[in-house]
Amino acid sequence: MQRVAVISDLHGNVTAFTAVLEDLRRRGITTVYNLGDVAGKGPRGSECVRLSRLHCAVTVRGNWDDFLPSGTPEW
Repeated sequence: MQRVAVISDLHGNVTAFTAVLEDLRRRGITTVYNLGDVAGKGPRGSECVRLSRLHCAVTVRGNWDDFLPSGTPEW
């Protein structure tokens, strides 16, 4: 049986996001679904978007992600 992780509401907190990704790696969880709000409140939203696209099978754009410019290449 495949184990998956569902995450959301990162809000630009790349430090917490990288810690979560490391924990998932240690647990052998390789499939991650991100339900949005990757950016917004925190200072490193674009970096979180980049990491999400790298490590998540699916990334949904949440309402807080509208704070990123529409031309942000990560999206």
